[in-house]
Amino acid sequence: MKNLIAAIAITLALPFCTSAMAQHSAWSYSTKTDIEGKTTEYATSDSLVIRCSRSCEVFFTPDRYALVDNGYDVLVKFNDKPAKQYSVSRSADSTAYFFSNPTSILRAIRDNGGYMTVQYKPYEKTPDTVKYGVWNLPPTILMRIAETKVQKDALKEAASTFVKHEQTCAELAIKVRDVYSKDWSAAFDMSKKEGCE
Repeated sequence: MKNLIAAIAITLALPFCTSAMAQHSAWSYSTKTDIEGKTTEYATSDSLVIRCSRSCEVFFTPDRYALVDNGYDVLVKFNDKPAKQYSVSRSADSTAYFFSNPTSILRAIRDNGGYMTVQYKPYEKTPDTVKYGVWNLPPTILMRIAETKVQKDALKEAASTFVKHEQTCAELAIKVRDVYSKDWSAAFDMSKKEGCE
């Protein structure tokens, strides 16, 4: 029985391995340490930025236009799902939108993967859109938004390995499969949401 389960697990892991070569992650990941030894993490996908030190901020910088006033909502659509409103605030220099609830948008990115299209309204212009690839969030960011201690503990090893060297999509999917489910099909579904097909 154990051999049968192992064979099924290997068979289901093969799609992870073949797709890992095709697409790793939409995110560029880096860290900076200040003079006091405090580290800040950055994950960027084009002009969409996740910046985490003690807490996380998520913001995007649309091109070409001055932005609207504070308190504005943007529409966010993941892949082919219906659009949902998210509250944003304008940066002091009017060049970026900061999501008011960064944990909520990060969890939406984690749960949907693929592509995220944001519709915003430039000052005195018609609404415009920008599209970001958001598959495969870095494990260190995933660990920050995990809902339970079990999820955080399971992601710690993947996060520390990720910081040391780049992970393939397959390795990431295999390491985090138990965070969301003990079922390989759920792990496969999760990897598809993260863009690993």
